[in-house]
Amino acid sequence: MSIKLRFALMAMVFAAIAGCAKEKDLTEREIQEKILDAYIQTNCPSAQKLSSGLTILSLTQGSGPIAPGDNDGIYIHYNTYQLDGTCQSTTDSVKARMLGTYDPAVYYGPTLFILNSSITKGMKELLGKLHQGGKATAIIPPWLTSAGANSSSYTNAGQQSTLNMIYEVKAGIVIDDVDKFQKDSLESYSRLYFSPKVDSTAMGWYFRNFTHPDGIPAADTIEAGKTIGVWYVGRLLDGYVFDTNIRDTAKKYRIYDASNDYTALSVEMGKTYQDMTTYGSSATSNDNTTGSEGKQSLILGFVRAIKNMTYADRGVTFFMSGLGYGSEGSMKSGKGVPEYAMLRFDVWVAYSTDTKFPPTRTK
Repeated sequence: MSIKLRFALMAMVFAAIAGCAKEKDLTEREIQEKILDAYIQTNCPSAQKLSSGLTILSLTQGSGPIAPGDNDGIYIHYNTYQLDGTCQSTTDSVKARMLGTYDPAVYYGPTLFILNSSITKGMKELLGKLHQGGKATAIIPPWLTSAGANSSSYTNAGQQSTLNMIYEVKAGIVIDDVDKFQKDSLESYSRLYFSPKVDSTAMGWYFRNFTHPDGIPAADTIEAGKTIGVWYVGRLLDGYVFDTNIRDTAKKYRIYDASNDYTALSVEMGKTYQDMTTYGSSATSNDNTTGSEGKQSLILGFVRAIKNMTYADRGVTFFMSGLGYGSEGSMKSGKGVPEYAMLRFDVWVAYSTDTKFPPTRTK
């Protein structure tokens, strides 16, 4: 049967279901169950529909470790499709180019899922069947897009919450201890990209001041309450640049936004790095903690570096996700920081009146 004919038959089935829904006042779930059953019968009668509604179209388990525990993690690449074949999302840059949807500002790397109640029930059930290196294609119905076993809402993570969606999933590295994995990854990153390697001065936090490698002289420290300018480039450890306030760098990595004025981030120094705030809006700020007078807190790994710098200094810091955006990330429309992402920032500190990059010691 041709694809056109299959979808024509499905269209008729869906129309009949819609009519039936009006007559019998079916619930949203009953409608979607009928649509799912019609799709299976028409397109993939040999599919394995589980009691939960998760429907396995194909499955190659893989030969590596499995992630059975709630605190285990697994990196995956995935594509999602509506039942009519429309690609909804992808983590594959090659596929995005083929579809004509590629955007250099979007992150196409693998996503880390932790198998606890924070991910959707359908994704947790599907990933629980895969070993490292495994592949699966499955339909996740909308009633499995809520998080947590007792939730009945249609909340979701990346899926249209009222539709059956097809997932193509490829399992990558399986992690049984996220903190240990991140510590080991940061240590390897330090050895690979820096000579001599950058040392960790706090758990999961690495920093080097290139201008003052032996530390800031007491006379050069910046007083609490002073406002400084900060230039930065923020990236993931795989090199993906998610944000910068340096115009030429934004153009280089093709994330330039003409509506951005590309000025230094205004930061008010605090007595400790936990006290430091900004009046600006950037990937370094936490939008959920806007305080008095419009001030925003800054992510801890970033401001900890600034606290160890003075005017005209250049430094680099990289750190665990817990000092950045943690388990939630800051992803919007595929852009930004994914969940559990380790971050690197290249940082330059300037006087608040020094408006050009790179900064100087001129007041």
